[in-house]
Amino acid sequence: MAANIHGSCIKCGKTGGVLFCNGCQQTLCFKHVSEHRDEIEKQLEDLISQETQFENNLNQRDDSHDLFNDIDKWKKEMIEQIKQIAKQAKEDLRQLINQSNEKLFKKCEELKENLRLLKESEDLSEIELKKFSNELNHLNKEINAFQLIKSSNTMSIKIEQQQTNEISFPKSPSNDNILPSVEQSHSKEQGSILIREIDPYGHFIIIEYNGLITDKEQDMVGWTLKRSIDSYTDIIYRFPNDFTLKPKSFIKILSKHASKTRYSYEKKNILVADSVPTWGTGIKIIINRLIDANGDERDVFTQTF
Repeated sequence: MAANIHGSCIKCGKTGGVLFCNGCQQTLCFKHVSEHRDEIEKQLEDLISQETQFENNLNQRDDSHDLFNDIDKWKKEMIEQIKQIAKQAKEDLRQLINQSNEKLFKKCEELKENLRLLKESEDLSEIELKKFSNELNHLNKEINAFQLIKSSNTMSIKIEQQQTNEISFPKSPSNDNILPSVEQSHSKEQGSILIREIDPYGHFIIIEYNGLITDKEQDMVGWTLKRSIDSYTDIIYRFPNDFTLKPKSFIKILSKHASKTRYSYEKKNILVADSVPTWGTGIKIIINRLIDANGDERDVFTQTF
C-alpha cells in the first residue's frame, strides 16, 4: 500500500493518515488497513483449505467409475461368446472326425470287396496285384496321416483382438489338415456371376459377381442354388425376391445353423438360408449348380472327394 493524502478512507471517510491499496484500488485509514489485511489472509486460508480438500478427494478415487463397470460387463460377454465358440468348435471337430472315419472305413470295405472278387476270379495278373497294392499303400498313408493328426497336441486356436475393438473368432480348422484333399472344378461358367467358394463344413456358399461383362446390378429374383450331395436329397435355395447383386461384389449365404452360432457376428454381405439347416458335407461327390431365372445353369461347381 502507498500513502495517499488526497483520498479518504472507503470505510469511514477519514481523510487523514490514509493509504492506497494497489490490490483493490481503494483508500483506507490505518484502522481499516489492518482489517483489510485480515480479510486477505482469510481468503488465502480459504484457498488453502479448498486445495487440501481437492487433494483428499483425488487420493480417495477408486475403481467405482462407470467405465470400469462397462469393462467388466464387456469381459463377461466376451467370455460367454468364447465359450459358445469353443463349444461349436468341438462339435465341428467331432463331426469332422466322424466323417473322416466313415470315409476311411468305406474305402477299406471297398478294397476288401475288390480283393475278394479278385481272389475268386480267374483273371488274376501282376497288373491287378500292383494296382491293388498301390491302393492299399495309399489308403494306409491316409489312415496313418489321420491318426497322427487325431492324436496330435499341436493344434491351436487363436483369438485376436483388432484395433477396432472387435474380436475375430476362430473359424473351423481346415479340412486339408485332417481329410484328403478335395478336388474342385467349374464345369460350366456362363456370365460373370459364379460360385466362388464353398465351406467344407457346410456353413456357407459364396456367390461372386465379378462384373467383367457388364457393370449393371443383377436382380436375383428367380435364381436358385441346387446342391446335390452323393445320393442324398438335393438342397435347394431360392434367392429373396428383393435381392440384387452389385458388380464386383460377393454375397455369403449362411446356413441357418451357422447364422446362429459360428458366424452370428457377421453382418456385411450376408444372406441367411433359413430353409437350409446346413449345406451339408459329402463322401464322394457334391455338385453345386447356380441356376438363373430362365432355368439356365450359370455355373456348375463340382467337389470330388
